[in-house]
Amino acid sequence: MAQAARVEEPVVARLPIWSVLAPFALIFGLCNYYRTVNAVLAPDLINGFHLSAGQLGLLISIYFLVSALFQAPLGLLMDRYGPRRVQGALILIGGCGVLIFALGTTWPVLLLGRVVMGIGAAGGLMTAIQAVTLWFPAPRWPFFNGMVFSTGAFGALVATLPTRWLLDLVDWHHVLVGVAVVSFFASFWLFGMVPEKKRPPKGETLRQQLSGMGEIYRDRLFWRFAPLYLVTIGSTIAFQSLWAGPWLNDVAGFAPTDIAVHLLAMTLLQIVSYFGVGWVATELGKRNVPLTRIMMTGSAIYIVMLTPLLFSNGNWVWSVLLGVGLFSNSNTLSYSILSKHFPATMTGRATTALNSFFFVGAFFVQFMIGVVIDLVPATTPGHYPALAYQLAFAAMIVLQVCGWAWCLIPVKTAAKL
Repeated sequence: MAQAARVEEPVVARLPIWSVLAPFALIFGLCNYYRTVNAVLAPDLINGFHLSAGQLGLLISIYFLVSALFQAPLGLLMDRYGPRRVQGALILIGGCGVLIFALGTTWPVLLLGRVVMGIGAAGGLMTAIQAVTLWFPAPRWPFFNGMVFSTGAFGALVATLPTRWLLDLVDWHHVLVGVAVVSFFASFWLFGMVPEKKRPPKGETLRQQLSGMGEIYRDRLFWRFAPLYLVTIGSTIAFQSLWAGPWLNDVAGFAPTDIAVHLLAMTLLQIVSYFGVGWVATELGKRNVPLTRIMMTGSAIYIVMLTPLLFSNGNWVWSVLLGVGLFSNSNTLSYSILSKHFPATMTGRATTALNSFFFVGAFFVQFMIGVVIDLVPATTPGHYPALAYQLAFAAMIVLQVCGWAWCLIPVKTAAKL
């Protein structure tokens, strides 16, 4: 009987990696493309719309602010309706935002497009992580979350050198119209091909769900890691998504094609690292090494490797690229830590609560860098001296050191994590 039942079991139930993990991870990659492509598009946006560093920073970072504000309702929606339906609707909205941005001819229209894109991409990572917690066993969560991050990083990879090559053939408006079409297809794919994971109804009212959110934000373990996650992920996204390109051009003296090559190399390292971090965490977990220790060690190495950003000549670029590529994602272990710490019925809200710091950090650090850079007069329109970048990145690194030091404050419940 057991064998017969196994034979009759749907293929999608036996192969959740292909029927569940792959679609969510690839859509997360599409959201990463939304985020990262701006580092390549920045020269076109500056020249086409005559943007200052502050305007460019706001245009790009508003995406993160909107996504951050949407995290609380996102968590409620995920715990009530599940990741499939929520992500299917959101990526459709994201496609509309990309289309608005692609067809925009003025700065306010571009800003509107980024706002809509921010809403549409708000659930890319969280729905994938919730799908992992629903479909896979807990000891394997770090590994499969690593697969999500790594697969999703391909979106950031495509946004580097491949997009630069494409821009030599067609206008950036046409590129983004194509991305919008892919987004619409992804929504239909998710609704049509991904199975629904049936869960026992929790019977929670909206008031009970909101009370659960309050419990998360009052939790001491949550607040132990949230500040470090905010400043480290915010710094990574700010650098990779926007300011890496201008810094490599103005300080290191790289040409646009060389910049795209270095961004591509950094993203390839991240793809390897996402798999590596998940694998290392799983293996060390078997040896009773806490996830917190692994995360703190990786974050410390990351911060140290960013210090060449303080140089005035762009030397040791490889240290920055290796730091961002190999160690910046150590902080993603926070999701596994919180998923183990909170009940399964609250994982959607717990992870989106942390993810709100992802977007707040990206918005704040990205915008802050633009404001600080603007304090130093530009050498030529759109280009700034090394001092401007030194001041901005010094502030960024100080914030990271403070966040790391805050994590040293012990929390009793963290001992088993």
